[in-house]
Amino acid sequence: MFKIIKISTLSLMALFLFSACNFGNSESSEKQEEIVKQVKEDESNNLRKAPQFEVTTIDDQEISLEQSLADNKPMMIYFTASWCPMCAKNWPAISEVYPEYKDRINFVTISIDPTDDKKVMTKLAEEKNLDFPLVKGTPQVMIDFGVDSQATTVGINEKGYVEFQKDKTVLTTEEYRDLFEQLLN
Repeated sequence: MFKIIKISTLSLMALFLFSACNFGNSESSEKQEEIVKQVKEDESNNLRKAPQFEVTTIDDQEISLEQSLADNKPMMIYFTASWCPMCAKNWPAISEVYPEYKDRINFVTISIDPTDDKKVMTKLAEEKNLDFPLVKGTPQVMIDFGVDSQATTVGINEKGYVEFQKDKTVLTTEEYRDLFEQLLN
């Protein structure tokens, strides 16, 4: 919450300085009004813009936030690691719920561990019967999202804003179902 207030305050200060420098310029004033409207809309939602990313699954499927938004679909990302005991508790719940929503929500599981290469993640998927999209260790995506641990679920609405972030959490099947529904409603 403090981060959102800090970003909002800095945004408004930058906007004020920008407007002072362009006082009297009608074209800039129109752009400025549009920016002010967007900033106010974003602040009223108290949501942060999700960073763009593109990853390739262990099945060579390209997944990107840009494409998900172009398809007007929300996205859920689960940050995991092959060795994570909390993650292992979430995989069965995700496996049960994912098929119900896979046509309406883009979902991807991204390992945070760079040693979780394609071979490790493929073996994990086979051993644990995981049928949802898995991505080898790609810690940069985790860093870009401000995630500091595995077993973290992030939901992004169809406009590209982070609706929720459940850090270091084991969730039940019903809790995952509720999160998927939250993104659809």
